[in-house]
Amino acid sequence: MKRFPAIESVLKTIFNAEDGLSEDVAIRLYQRTAKSSYSNLKAELEEAFASDAVCWRDMLLTEEYEVFDADSEQEAKAYARKILWDPLFLRAPEQ
Repeated sequence: MKRFPAIESVLKTIFNAEDGLSEDVAIRLYQRTAKSSYSNLKAELEEAFASDAVCWRDMLLTEEYEVFDADSEQEAKAYARKILWDPLFLRAPEQ
């Protein structure tokens, strides 16, 4: 599977379940921090969501971090879209 370092970094550092942040708090933090690497992150997100080869279940649950343990690939992709795509492209960042 192709690596997406910017996405993996966000999942590991912001959405990692071990950190104990609520989903809303993590999304707001993600929106604020994404500003500095927006173009790189945007390119990775566009490529990852367009590719059928990306396994979102594997992206969200690894040996290094746990974001979401999905029952299906469809559920994993929907959750990834909710926390990664929608906050940057469908709603304005909260201040």
